Amino acid sequence: MRPPFYYGYVILFLCFLNMVFVRGAFGSFSVFYVALLEDFQWSHAVGASIVSLNSLVYALVSPAIGYAFDRLGPRILIPLAGLLMGLGFTFSGLSNSLWELYIYYGILAAIGQGGLGFVTQSALISRWFVRHRATAIGLATAGQGFGMITIVPLSQILISHVGWRTAFMLLGALILVAIVPANAIFQRRNPGDVAQLADGESAYSGEKSAASRSAVDGYQWTLPTALRSFPFWSIAAGHLALGTGLFLIYTHIVAHLVHQGFDKLLAAFILGVIGVMRVAGTFIWGYASDRLGRDKAYGVSVLITLIGLVCLLGIGFDSPLWFVYMAGMLYGIGHSSGNPTYGAVIGDIFSGTNIGTIFGFLEITFGLGMALGSWSGGTIFDITGSYRWAFVLALACFSLSFLAIQASMAWHRGQVRTNRIAE
Repeated sequence: MRPPFYYGYVILFLCFLNMVFVRGAFGSFSVFYVALLEDFQWSHAVGASIVSLNSLVYALVSPAIGYAFDRLGPRILIPLAGLLMGLGFTFSGLSNSLWELYIYYGILAAIGQGGLGFVTQSALISRWFVRHRATAIGLATAGQGFGMITIVPLSQILISHVGWRTAFMLLGALILVAIVPANAIFQRRNPGDVAQLADGESAYSGEKSAASRSAVDGYQWTLPTALRSFPFWSIAAGHLALGTGLFLIYTHIVAHLVHQGFDKLLAAFILGVIGVMRVAGTFIWGYASDRLGRDKAYGVSVLITLIGLVCLLGIGFDSPLWFVYMAGMLYGIGHSSGNPTYGAVIGDIFSGTNIGTIFGFLEITFGLGMALGSWSGGTIFDITGSYRWAFVLALACFSLSFLAIQASMAWHRGQVRTNRIAE
């Protein structure tokens, strides 16, 4: 007998809310980036180094975040992360030099981002949802797209009217008000905390679904066994490529469009369009992943991503608006599969009591990719005077991320067949 209400849906909403602010606030750096370059007269590479440091710190703290998630639980970790992130944004608005932005945005906010990001949200959802894991992760990460729809254009409006400093501080205050109290009050670590099981089955029914049994009774991974396994390093390589491709585009898409002669607000709106498509895309690809298989669904999504990137490469001074919107829509719907796919694949393979720690160590390579993508885009522009070769690099990165998922799922299917034969 199922309980009248499954508390996992409360957890899912909190994860959605957290993702709104993580991706919306940090995705807004693309519009802050243009304002900072104009105010301080930095080169593109120097300006991008702020988000590169942020990404590097995010990578380095991810293992500690995963360990803290397994030991402290989300009810302590996530509100603390929200506090650090909010303060980081607030103090960024008071910065008068590159080094101050390094400290507040690059370090303080990055630590908070780690506690609110992919590691904690995906590990948490993997404990509450098993049968429809990718769909649940897709619903939660749809918050990233919603954050881009709302917070990125809002940031540009604030910058235009009150300046980038006040915009940073207002975003910081919004994070503190929205994230900290909600997670402190309503977060829970496991379904058992509310006398339930994963997927909403009653803890007192005496029955478990096959999915729930596999999550409880399956092989218990530890960090050392994961580090010795093929899928860990395959996913790590794919994570590095995915992070590079994503943040090369996120950091520089607005600057690219402005460089091609488009209005700043319009360029920020195109980034918002990508966010709109991400809202729908994360759910669609999560659902498709549960129905078609992780590798097949991801293959289709990467193909759409590559088509969108080719269109973005083709944008010039005389490009019609419909073409620009089409490029943003194609890229937006395609690239949104990364989080639900990688989150579900990691949950499928490494499910167990140490999943947070394993997630955290895998997130190192994604964070390094974030730093590499942000930095390489600015450096390539400074050397060549355009983003053309930077976008070609993004094409290669998304292709590599696809190959990593194919290899990991092939290994996983082989292990499942071996275990069935052994039984």
